[in-house]
Amino acid sequence: MLKHLLSVTLFLTLAISSAFAQEQRTCHTMETLERLKKEDPAMALRMQQIEQQTTNYRNARTSGAGNIASAVGVDEVATINVVVHVLYRTTQENISDAQIQSQIDVLNEDFRKLNADAGNVPSMFAGLASDVKLQFKLATITPTGAPTNGITRKSSTKTSWGTNDAMKKASAGGTDPWDTKRYLNIWVCNIGGGILGYAQFPGGSAATDGVVVGPQYFGRVGYLSAPFDKGRTATHEVGHYLNLRHIWGDASCGNDYVADTPTQQTSNGGCPTFPKPTCNNSSDMFMNYMDYTNDACMNMFSVGQKDRMRALFVAGGVREALVTPVQTACVVPSNLSATAITNTSATLNWSSVSGATSYSMRVRAQGTTTWSNFTSATNAYNVTGLALNTTYEYQVSANCSTGSSAYSATATVKTTGGTTTPTPATYCASKGNSTSDEWIQKVTLGAISSTSGNNNGYGNYTNLTTTLTKSTSNTITITPGWAGTKYSEGYAVWIDYNQDGDFTDTGEQVYSRTRTTVTPISGSFTVPAAALTGATRMRVAMKYNATPTSCETFSYGEVEDYTVNIATSLTARPATARTTPGKSAGVRIYPNPTENGEATVQFLVADNSDVELSVVDMTGKKVAGKTWNDVSGAIEHPLNLSTLNKGMYLIMIRNGKEKLTEKLIVR
Repeated sequence: MLKHLLSVTLFLTLAISSAFAQEQRTCHTMETLERLKKEDPAMALRMQQIEQQTTNYRNARTSGAGNIASAVGVDEVATINVVVHVLYRTTQENISDAQIQSQIDVLNEDFRKLNADAGNVPSMFAGLASDVKLQFKLATITPTGAPTNGITRKSSTKTSWGTNDAMKKASAGGTDPWDTKRYLNIWVCNIGGGILGYAQFPGGSAATDGVVVGPQYFGRVGYLSAPFDKGRTATHEVGHYLNLRHIWGDASCGNDYVADTPTQQTSNGGCPTFPKPTCNNSSDMFMNYMDYTNDACMNMFSVGQKDRMRALFVAGGVREALVTPVQTACVVPSNLSATAITNTSATLNWSSVSGATSYSMRVRAQGTTTWSNFTSATNAYNVTGLALNTTYEYQVSANCSTGSSAYSATATVKTTGGTTTPTPATYCASKGNSTSDEWIQKVTLGAISSTSGNNNGYGNYTNLTTTLTKSTSNTITITPGWAGTKYSEGYAVWIDYNQDGDFTDTGEQVYSRTRTTVTPISGSFTVPAAALTGATRMRVAMKYNATPTSCETFSYGEVEDYTVNIATSLTARPATARTTPGKSAGVRIYPNPTENGEATVQFLVADNSDVELSVVDMTGKKVAGKTWNDVSGAIEHPLNLSTLNKGMYLIMIRNGKEKLTEKLIVR
């Protein structure tokens, strides 16, 4: 009987001990710290430097010595952007957005002293309970500038992740952190071993910086496990992340580096009765978030803990950038459309971009290579001076205070109006009577690239067209064909600029070449500003041994007719007009900042000249470059700086007369 009673007693004791063990808070932050310091011996030195900076901050606060250089004011509410990475195997572990938001709410209450149980702080410590003046929000912008809800999710077959930071590495099946300088990364996953969570102290590797919490201990609604079901595990671990130690100093009557928290013998679990004196104090501050009590029995940070946390945000502090607003990178405009389309104009529209101060557009006739550039303060712009019945391509870029986005995908709009093909009957006839020895083999101008071959003296190619812009230079190339012997040929080209059915008006002969055997021959011409817009006739003639006239029938050679669309010179701004204060007029770089080292530089060269582009680092060393000889007009050049270190670079453009400089940030 006695043996039986002893067995029962032993069983009950073990059961009670087991139940107590299951309710004991287990944080693995200190064990993680020891592992990280062994893996990275330099971490200890970095933490010493942080400790010295913390001491300097505390001393300055105590002495009231002037302003403290900081990313945020000493008593200013600072916001921390949070990204939550959910790693799950089961449906329960894939916690809801509502459960995640409930945790953000708890953090905001606890760090702002807005928690409903703040009034439970004993009067002995009530004067020390502090509003840390930190608030948290789920990120709305990814590191690349895309919109987000601040939550990532990834399915896994792992039953537990352990404490070796595997959940923080995509290579190990986890999720890589977002920029740990600008985001608080929290991984929610089953850690295993009864561990509720752990954090990395400031001074550790950026690749593993952040907080890990089990899904059943995260938030206060949804999949939860009492008595750690009020969201205080994350409050505790974020405290570590912000440089707070356990309140007992992880030693018997140890040191937590905070003056106003009483020295206590060890951790407290459950919900102790106040007062609970140890280590010659009046009572342990067991209701502090950095003890091990149940969630319902935690309710305060102290003033000293507040100072210790906010010391991280001083100028040069390890978490300074964490409370610097995450700059919204300009998003590429979308939903491009065109309305109010006429023979010569169209209104281009697109969805507005948050944070955009202006928009840049570029337009060109389909099949041409030269863009005309515009700027608009709104998400719509009316382009005029277009040619009738012509398809145009256009792209839009957003300009924000943080830089410019890439250009959008190309959209098209076609103007209204009749056929672009003139009626041949309105023009005089012209031809060569014989093509047995020579003919026009090919004509190239803009979008026209016609390999016509022998047409027995005349070829009607008015179904082929290209757009020519007023006041813009164009080059035409004519390639002759010979049956055998190369004969001397004369050439002439006409365009009916005033569309009156002839080529006899002043300036309508746009090119001529006296007899020559050179092949091919090329010439340039500029469309006059007075030319009528719309479709008109171009005639190309090649005559044996003499220069042809526009309405001539001659013995040997050939004539070909084409269509050209004359477009008004679109009022072009420099490809680089900027709206950002302090940026160099004349240079446009997008995207800027660049996340992958790839960007595009645009600039305008007014007169033909040699141009040099240099990429210079902040030491003055040239790290990349490009030169152009005898160029003019809009220049667009891709940059790939992906192999260079992250930081700021200067883009310098020289043409012998002036120098333009712009900054490019590579993240």
